Amino acid sequence: MIQRSKTVRISSAVTAALFLLSTVGCYNTYRVERDEFAKLQRKPDDTNIVTITDTEQQQVAVEESTSLYVRSIGGRRYPVTPFNFRISQTQLVASDRDTLLAVNGIESYEVDHLSTWKTVLLASGGAAIAAGVILAIIFTSGQKTFD
Repeated sequence: MIQRSKTVRISSAVTAALFLLSTVGCYNTYRVERDEFAKLQRKPDDTNIVTITDTEQQQVAVEESTSLYVRSIGGRRYPVTPFNFRISQTQLVASDRDTLLAVNGIESYEVDHLSTWKTVLLASGGAAIAAGVILAIIFTSGQKTFD
């Protein structure tokens, strides 16, 4: 009976881990200069996508569903909604997020894109680990008898 409850606990843990892995994704984070980030304050009338250049001179497409962040000098990340914030000379205002930050307190401006391949690799690795645990349980469980 002890063996069976141990197996149930391990199976439950593996199931929980797989669920958590299915809700997590991997992101590519692009850092941009303040002037490039400021281009995302307002969406142009003729398109739903705005392309900006990151600090490594890569083109980064931003649409309404893209995740934007500003990182304070202390390291905290504040989410910002694309096309719904304002940057002045002294402050960043994201009223829908109740965020008001001094521009001189912002360390970096960031754009996050979901990385399909990194997410697939993470999920596949998690599934392989889960399968390995299940197989280890099966092969090491010994003789099963019911009294």
